Amino acid sequence: MDITHEAPDQMITTSLRLPRPVMEAVRARAAERGIKPTALIREAIVVSLADTQAMVPMSVLLAAAEEYAKRQPIT
Repeated sequence: MDITHEAPDQMITTSLRLPRPVMEAVRARAAERGIKPTALIREAIVVSLADTQAMVPMSVLLAAAEEYAKRQPIT
């Protein structure tokens, strides 16, 4: 199933139950990146379902690079 070419305006609403600490972490990470929590969750789901040969969205790569940089010790 190729989910990368679906029209982005064809959205559906779903309900998701998460533990409070997980949702708080999602909100914090989304705030760090300047996006809404739903966008972060959607991005994580899409990436987890993507074909390993598929193109990775630039926003995902930039976010990963930023996260990696934050975790590296300052030398």
